[in-house]
Amino acid sequence: MFFISHSILYAQNQKITVSGTVTEEDGIPLPGVSILVKGTTRGSVTDFDGRYALDASKGETLVFTYIGFQEHSAVIKNATIDVEMKESLVDLDEVVVIGYGAVKKKEVTGAVATVDSEEIESILTPDLGTALQGQVAGVNIVSSSEPGADSEILIRGITSLSGDNTPLFVVDGIIQDGDPRIPPSDIESLTVLKDAASTAIYGVRGATGVILITTKQGKPGTLEVSLNGSYAVQHRSAAVPLMNSVEQTYFDVVQSRNVNGSFDDQVSLQVLQQTNQFQNETNLNDLIFNNNVPTQNYNINIAGGTEDITYNVALGLFDQEGLQINSGFNRFNVRANTVYEKNKLRIQTSLAMNKEQREIPQQMLLSQSIVYRPTQNGINLDSFDDLSQGGDDVNRLGWVIESLRTTNVLKTNRSNASLNLSYKLFDGLTLTSNLGLTSINEYGKIISPYQEIYNNQTPPRLQSQPEDSYIENRARTTTNILTEFGATYEKTIADDHNVTFTLFGTGEKNQSEAFTGRRNGATNPEGEVINSATGTQSATSGFDYTTTRIGIMGRVQYNYKGKYILSSSIRRDGSSKFPGFNHWGTFPSIALAWNVSDEEFWNKNVVNNLRLRASQGTVGVDRIPDYQFAAGIVQDVNYAAANGSLKLGATQQDFVNRVLQWESTVQRNVGIDMGFLQNKITLSAEYYHADKTDMLFPVFIPPSAGGGNNASVILNVGNMTNSGAELAIGYRGKIGKVNFRMNGTFATNQNEITKINGGTDFLLTNDFGLVGRAPQQSRVTALAVGHEVASFFLWRTDGIIDTEEKLAEYQKIDNNARMGDTRFIDQNGDGVLDVNDRVYSGSGMPDYEIGYTFNANWKSFDFSMNWYAALGQEIMNGFDAWAYGFGRHKDLIYQWSENNPNSPIPAYRDDMRRHQNYLGYSDLWLEDGSYLRLRQVSLGYSIPKKTVERWGFNRLRFYVRSQNPLTITKYSGYNPEVGGGIAARGLDKNTGPISSSYMFGINFNF
Repeated sequence: MFFISHSILYAQNQKITVSGTVTEEDGIPLPGVSILVKGTTRGSVTDFDGRYALDASKGETLVFTYIGFQEHSAVIKNATIDVEMKESLVDLDEVVVIGYGAVKKKEVTGAVATVDSEEIESILTPDLGTALQGQVAGVNIVSSSEPGADSEILIRGITSLSGDNTPLFVVDGIIQDGDPRIPPSDIESLTVLKDAASTAIYGVRGATGVILITTKQGKPGTLEVSLNGSYAVQHRSAAVPLMNSVEQTYFDVVQSRNVNGSFDDQVSLQVLQQTNQFQNETNLNDLIFNNNVPTQNYNINIAGGTEDITYNVALGLFDQEGLQINSGFNRFNVRANTVYEKNKLRIQTSLAMNKEQREIPQQMLLSQSIVYRPTQNGINLDSFDDLSQGGDDVNRLGWVIESLRTTNVLKTNRSNASLNLSYKLFDGLTLTSNLGLTSINEYGKIISPYQEIYNNQTPPRLQSQPEDSYIENRARTTTNILTEFGATYEKTIADDHNVTFTLFGTGEKNQSEAFTGRRNGATNPEGEVINSATGTQSATSGFDYTTTRIGIMGRVQYNYKGKYILSSSIRRDGSSKFPGFNHWGTFPSIALAWNVSDEEFWNKNVVNNLRLRASQGTVGVDRIPDYQFAAGIVQDVNYAAANGSLKLGATQQDFVNRVLQWESTVQRNVGIDMGFLQNKITLSAEYYHADKTDMLFPVFIPPSAGGGNNASVILNVGNMTNSGAELAIGYRGKIGKVNFRMNGTFATNQNEITKINGGTDFLLTNDFGLVGRAPQQSRVTALAVGHEVASFFLWRTDGIIDTEEKLAEYQKIDNNARMGDTRFIDQNGDGVLDVNDRVYSGSGMPDYEIGYTFNANWKSFDFSMNWYAALGQEIMNGFDAWAYGFGRHKDLIYQWSENNPNSPIPAYRDDMRRHQNYLGYSDLWLEDGSYLRLRQVSLGYSIPKKTVERWGFNRLRFYVRSQNPLTITKYSGYNPEVGGGIAARGLDKNTGPISSSYMFGINFNF
């Protein structure tokens, strides 16, 4: 008996080599299937013919897993095990992270979208927003053309007029203050909460939408190391067409004819004062732009652990040289995540640090280069000796030299620590605590060195002043502390009724302090510290603030057999940004869902999944600066005493609103989710409508009311609506041995102001002008009832005055009009051109957005591409406004003149500050901003598994990729992707060229 038992035990423990083939139901081999010996870390992966082999013992169990297929288990009885995998219904049991918890995908009641790490990392960028563009319906993203700058993210359109529409970021359950600037390589998955019922759980913080980020965590098993690296070269698009020297001289002659009526031999040209300038052919584009500059990205990830504790350590280095001179970005990041879980206790910790350095180009560098004339002397960045010009050229020279020589470097150190504790007190009841600390230290330095520039009049005089040069240091320290305590109770009643109660209290404190030190007279060419300057000096504090928020929320979730689902929450928030009697706001929500396809009557042969959803939620907004309800006193203000002498005093310089109150949004959402043919085709559609009341907005005070220096006051200015539709479609299939999947997104948003308080239907915003040197002649955007926020309101043109009849008629409006001038339309017929003649002319918000992603695998090869389209938006072309308005655009050689009376191009008489022909707020600069862009296309090759395993590795993949290689648009500027915040959305002032990049990369695991 002992001998028989011993023989059976020996046979069960005997190691054998188990092999076989894994196929789909139709017999096609499946490569990449993961096989794991249950309860161990031993495993293997199928090759491209679906074959596998591994050592195991009889009686052990093999577990086969593959994305999109049901898990399969097989007990080892002999040396050959062939497996046929069955496709799964699209992960309806997949867990989706929501606010303060997680639910199965089939139990989601709101408008929620998820994106995994593969999609996020398909775009090489340091910015998470840029990586998300086009991948989530209803999320509008405008990427910055400056290296390291944040993108502009809008979830379901404009939420707040105050300018800050950045969504709330929550990282591993910890609320962040602003964009956490997490490298895309650190992210495992991402969930976007779009409807108010989903975001109301975060109260005032969730008003602009919520992005939940789950960073990469370790898994039990053997240590795994992955290395990823890429090297890219950037290339820029063409620049604005400008006149060369011959054309510029001809333009000067024509201008003189049009202004003075001069004959050509009577024209007094500035270039005649220095005839050697006729030999110049200066083009600053070759100086201000870099081409074929590199971008490098390297990441290492180390993960592993035991059944009780797991860890993940990630390090990254990103380095990008900018296409513009004096621009670039560098970041080093490290993150360490650990999870300890045993019995009833779970502890999750995270420590992260980012060290960044941004070189920020001068704001008007691109514009200044446009106005620099080709007959002016060239500029050598290595030698600035003997700089002199005459007339207006010396001003242009000064502008350009200042922009070229000024450097602006911002260094940021961001540290983050978080702790998540949960303890299962008894069956069903879990206590949770979240603690987070974020510290941000910013240090910036601007060096604007002095350069001698002479006006070569007779006698020559010094044009530049040493006191205009300076060295400035600035620093800001921001600390955010978050504490949350709560409990979750789950109970199943009579097997079919499932109830979850959640209760949480939160407290948040955000402190920020800043100062600036500056000294003028930066005359030492080697000086880089304040003490090396010799002029006047100053030290000023920044805008220091402390913001506190307190909230308490409760939520109940109920479902019956997973068919009928209810989720309802209420949150009460207090914010220090409002006066004491308005501190608190209450924000309820309710959401319902019905899994129709779980009903017995439903036939799943074609439509295997059908879920209907409806929700309503209320959220509040406090996206305004602190202390807007309390006036501050400014010291060091001189005033005149009775005897006429100046005395030192103090005064109030700011306007305040003592009855400031919450801005609130009520949003309703209906949605449908469908799956066809075992979820080979999936569809999700949403429709929403949001009513916003008491919108907060800075209203500018005219000088006559005591304003000045753009004085403003935050007021609750009126009401607004947002409505729209969203659609997400997915399809996965196979053609031969090619596996592929594709996803598409579509979104539209309609924004409308329905009321403006104060008895007006129209308010110009302070967009700071389309043209920086002529802000009053180029203010474009306005708030107007019946139109979207920051719509373009322009003087419309009707050609030019090219007949005597037109001239006589137009002189009734403007008696200074002349032949060749622009004809502006007197819209109300009152004989005066003023603000009342501005008409709605579109806006910078797209009517439609479309995204498309395609991925395919064949044997060892993989292919992917991403497309994105924004349609229906308008752009005001600021670069054309500069080029025409300051006499540099190439087409000005065809302007109207007596010798060219049929030209449609207005006569140039002076720059736009002095003459209206090329006015900044006219429709001359209005263009269609629609575009279609291939965001990335890549091709990869993975070395076969057997080969790399012989080398001691798990994976070795090489790939080539191109980003932004193709953009289809009618827009004539550098780049149709134009942001500008809220007030200046669509005003193309300083948007840099499209950066097309071509890269080579490697993925290496062992």
